[in-house]
Amino acid sequence: MKISDLQMNKAVVQRYVDEIQNNHSIDAIESIFSSEFIDRMDTYGGLFQGIDGLKKGYAAAFQAFPDLKAIVCQMIAEEDKVVLHKTVMGTHRGEFRGIPATGKKVEYQSIYIFRIENNKISEYWGLQDELKLQQQLGVVAEDNSCKTD
Repeated sequence: MKISDLQMNKAVVQRYVDEIQNNHSIDAIESIFSSEFIDRMDTYGGLFQGIDGLKKGYAAAFQAFPDLKAIVCQMIAEEDKVVLHKTVMGTHRGEFRGIPATGKKVEYQSIYIFRIENNKISEYWGLQDELKLQQQLGVVAEDNSCKTD
């Protein structure tokens, strides 16, 4: 694979961050994701499967966190894959997975692996700091047992 192909793959993922996550463009989903898109994480019980699932999932996320933003920390490309390490932040202003709005600000890390096919995201795998997100929303208590102050 040529370097320019790797740069093009990274550009697809950067578009995803810029247009969908940061500019909240549901309309951009079809131009960035393959019509055969597969969410290998089965995010939120499969909510994000396929184009329709992505649209519903992101609409719900933007309703819950209307100021949602992502900052790219690192991006690495190899073959047809792009690894993205990002920081996600927002204010919980609407229902999120059954949790009523808290008004709390959240900030957490996530790492995703995207597979790019024909200049579109065809599938992804990933992890996010779900514990930190749940703690910031007040759903899970923070463990302060090791703190000394």
